[in-house]
Amino acid sequence: MIADAISQLSAKWWTFLLRGIIALVLAAIAFVMPVAMAAALVYIFAVYFIISGVVALVGGFSFNGVGHWWSLILMGIIQAALGFLMLAAPGAGPLALAYLFAIWMIMTGSMEISGAIALRGVVSGEFWWILLGIITLLFGFYAVLVPGLGILALVYTVGFYALLAGISLIAFAVRVKGLGVNVKHQATAQ
Repeated sequence: MIADAISQLSAKWWTFLLRGIIALVLAAIAFVMPVAMAAALVYIFAVYFIISGVVALVGGFSFNGVGHWWSLILMGIIQAALGFLMLAAPGAGPLALAYLFAIWMIMTGSMEISGAIALRGVVSGEFWWILLGIITLLFGFYAVLVPGLGILALVYTVGFYALLAGISLIAFAVRVKGLGVNVKHQATAQ
């Protein structure tokens, strides 16, 4: 059962890579054009949440019946719904965006840590996924504790988060890319 989950995770390594690349692009925009990003922040995050949610849904349905596949589906539904909500009501303001972002980060960080713990002992290098979850949780709690962030401070916070998340996701994707082949070789050797 674990070997199947690892093989499926390895086959879908590109979903983590894609999320990492999207996060790095978001970080670059935040640092290079902070004023323009502040003006478009609601729309940028809405699109990011929708894309990330769809990718998480694809990953969750790919793992159907194996391990905690439902947590990826739940995360995907919540992320996509949050994205569509932000597109429907973009004038909610930066404070509402900060809270929405904080809730999303806390939920996502918790699910990332739980996914990494579920694979602990089977997948070496799960540290990167745990690190991503911890980083996500910390930034989420920061946004909750300091809701009066100015919009530019939120842009830079998002930029730092996206940079660290992108690096972690890409490192995890590279680590698990060939893992399924190794598991199959070990299983046939026994």
